Amino acid sequence: MPKIAIAAGVLNQVPLDWKGNHARIISLIQEAQQKQAGILCLPELCLTGYGCEDQFLNAHTSEKAWEYLLQLLPHTQQILVWVGLPIFFEDKLYNVAACLANEKLIALIPKQHLANDGVHYETRWFNPWPAHKRSFISTSLGDIPIGDYRIHADGISIGIEICQDAWEGENRPAHSLAQRGVSVICSPTASHFAFAKSKTRQRLAIEGSNIIQGAYVFANVLGNESGRTIFDGDAYLVHQGQILAESKRFSFKDSQLIIASVDISSETSTGEDLLQADIHWPKPSEYPNFEGATWEHSGNIKEEEFARAVSLGLWDYVRKSHSFGWVISLSGGADSSAIATLCYLAVKLAYKELGWEGVQAKMAYIPWITDIASEKDFMAKILTTAYQGTENSSDQTRASAKALAESIGTTHYDWNIDVLVKEYRGIIEKAIGRTLSWEQDDITLQNVQARLRSPSVWMLANINNALLLATSNRSEASVGYATMDGDTSGSISPIAGIDKTFIRQWLIWMEKEGLDGAWHLSSLSHVNTLEPSAELRPLTSKQVDEEDLMPYPILNAIERWAFFDKLSPATCLQNLIQEYGSHFTEEQLTVFCSRFFRLWARNQWKRERYAPGFHVDDYSLDPKSWLRFPILSAGLEKDIKP
Repeated sequence: MPKIAIAAGVLNQVPLDWKGNHARIISLIQEAQQKQAGILCLPELCLTGYGCEDQFLNAHTSEKAWEYLLQLLPHTQQILVWVGLPIFFEDKLYNVAACLANEKLIALIPKQHLANDGVHYETRWFNPWPAHKRSFISTSLGDIPIGDYRIHADGISIGIEICQDAWEGENRPAHSLAQRGVSVICSPTASHFAFAKSKTRQRLAIEGSNIIQGAYVFANVLGNESGRTIFDGDAYLVHQGQILAESKRFSFKDSQLIIASVDISSETSTGEDLLQADIHWPKPSEYPNFEGATWEHSGNIKEEEFARAVSLGLWDYVRKSHSFGWVISLSGGADSSAIATLCYLAVKLAYKELGWEGVQAKMAYIPWITDIASEKDFMAKILTTAYQGTENSSDQTRASAKALAESIGTTHYDWNIDVLVKEYRGIIEKAIGRTLSWEQDDITLQNVQARLRSPSVWMLANINNALLLATSNRSEASVGYATMDGDTSGSISPIAGIDKTFIRQWLIWMEKEGLDGAWHLSSLSHVNTLEPSAELRPLTSKQVDEEDLMPYPILNAIERWAFFDKLSPATCLQNLIQEYGSHFTEEQLTVFCSRFFRLWARNQWKRERYAPGFHVDDYSLDPKSWLRFPILSAGLEKDIKP
């Protein structure tokens, strides 16, 4: 019974970064070799990056990937490595895992099942490979096997499941591979973050191991690879249903390797699907325990995941876009306070894991990085906030913004834009020949304030070569409760994928407990005492978001029923009455439901124009990556009552 060291490597890659992706792959291979690993599984499409989108259709992409795959061969002495790349074969494009061993390319094994729901559009680019189909592809190395093969190496039979393959239940390749005598399955994966999704991936790895009664090697992508989706970077080594090692999710490092030694049943099976790899397994060393982080067992796992995923997403976005920092219009309300807190956490987490030298290396492109002497100085340079008050702004929100900015150490400004509002108002009143009033021009007078906050913070972003962060959340996006070119202004929209109710809940958690029960911000007590308000009407009106709209929990419930569960408007109303009938009358609930569907249809054009947002929940309203709805339609309000 051979004893072998199996390893999984996670990578934070960049689409189309040939040299960078190649270098990070080599670094992981060398680390695995130094630790006497026999098998190394790397993530799906790690040579090109998973998020190349329509660039996959350009033959240049697969040609460059092939070029760099060949350059990996000399680095694979005494190790078997799985590397992902796109391959054109018979005029069709396939998502392939290449098996490299002892400086030779053994086989190209394509993905059989393609992800084509939610944020995934794999069938736009790739073709599914039929089970049991095997062929050869003519290459510069000669004819290379391509298809549903097994690899036999030093007494061990090895198979492949690529990401979605493992999600196919009874149709997953593991069942066929088990019947064909495979004792190790490697699973190169690019499975994006969503709340609690890692538990499903872990379960699939355990199930795969049980199916073959052997070892399962799972490796996922890490970080914000291409803009909208964040990857956990989870990896699992499972043997006969038991997890031997797992990675720490949401790492700020470029890569992470986990390794464990296992006893594998020796096989002498044969078959036309079996390819020989000429390799002898190195003698395994003693390996430390690779365990998940302590926060994984938190009673507030959703809050922990949100903080760590979005912080990593912001960190990767700023460095991969070669920006010098972030700028936020800090209103003192929940949304902008949450985003400022997430930027703060990004810096804190990066410092904790990388150290100052590691942070400097990541941000080496920033001219002023060598002049920074402390974490405090770095925070003040990388994060800029501005409170932009009007006569309708309260002392409470100004104090809230100031307290948070001082607490986390931003460069903070406080100015008043009333002079701009009055100037624009005067221009329009003169042009139309009448005075604007709140009774007649409510929306106009609200929106001009929000829009006039945009140019100033864009100026700061330009001056600092920084990213302007838009501050609108998913609840507001669903009903258009946001001002285009106002609070929606920005390069990215970090919380556009999460609802307002959770944002408020998360801020309270960050005030009282914080990450891992330690990193909390007492300065959030100011915002946590405020009722959400746009503060665009006169203070005497006591403007409150939920009075303009409806209670946020009701808004979120209708949104989920309608666009995740795909229920009819009439059923949504019935659910509302059943769930909230003890607190509101049927007439009130009907008004809420009508208002939601009316505003939903009216504001699709706004959702089309939102800055890219992060996908963090199990669904999204992003029309570019999850939910498409006609910009012009008769709407759904009419269908509430049959």
